Amino acid sequence: MGRPRFSRKHRTYGEWLNAQSRTSRYAKGIIRKHQYSPDKSLKQLRNLKISDYDLSNTVWQNLSSSQKRDRNLSLEILRKMRHGKTLSEATSKLGVNKQFALKHLGTHLEKEGGRWQVTKTDSIQSEMLIYSEDEGVTSIVVTNSRDRSRIGKYFAAVQKALKTGDPSGLEKFKDMKIKDADGNEYRLETSLERLYEIGETIEEPEFLEIYKS
Repeated sequence: MGRPRFSRKHRTYGEWLNAQSRTSRYAKGIIRKHQYSPDKSLKQLRNLKISDYDLSNTVWQNLSSSQKRDRNLSLEILRKMRHGKTLSEATSKLGVNKQFALKHLGTHLEKEGGRWQVTKTDSIQSEMLIYSEDEGVTSIVVTNSRDRSRIGKYFAAVQKALKTGDPSGLEKFKDMKIKDADGNEYRLETSLERLYEIGETIEEPEFLEIYKS
């Protein structure tokens, strides 16, 4: 059985889309919803709640365990696309599809000029480990790509310092503060001696999830 008629006036979504310029806020909403659910009619799309399909704005603590894993995977899609990969290349590499990306990246993924693009920055929450001056190894929920990038660069500098014994690469992170989703601030540990101590307490430092998007 084929798809149902899209609307009273238009047999298919394509006919509706090309019937006139679809630049209004209403039309853009329908287009967005159709990307999530391409099998639904116009009436069904009108009644569709984006929040049921877009998890990008859901706070970290409200996600299920599987949704948290999916979010981390979607952030890897963002990272790859910000480094030049197409959506199809990024999703294929990670074994997911476009609908998965749309569901977890929301409006941070947009189609422009026939090509899918990602925003330069985002405000998607994710959980990351840091080396804190006060708490040592601790897990915090960060709220944007800027902080994910800062933490990623910090860990790259930490790894280099631990391997070479040269702490100069950590200078730029002195007094740097990372704010979590609750507004708490954390200073990144930059003492090489303290970092060696922390490293000895971690059996597998490779497990750290670092996003450089």
